[in-house]
Amino acid sequence: MENKKIQRERLEIRVPIEILEKIDKYKEEQSIVTRTSAILELIRKGLNAK
Repeated sequence: MENKKIQRERLEIRVPIEILEKIDKYKEEQSIVTRTSAILELIRKGLNAK
C-alpha cells in the first residue's frame, strides 16, 4: 500500500466568537478530537455541497 504524504500549508484567520462557538459545538456533537479537524470537515462539506 502506497503511503501518500499530504502537503499542508499553515493558514491563520480571525473568526467571530459566535462562529467559533458553533464550530466547537459541532466538534463535540461529532466527537471530533480537534478544532482544526472540525473546521476541515466543515470546509469539505461546504465545498461538496450542491
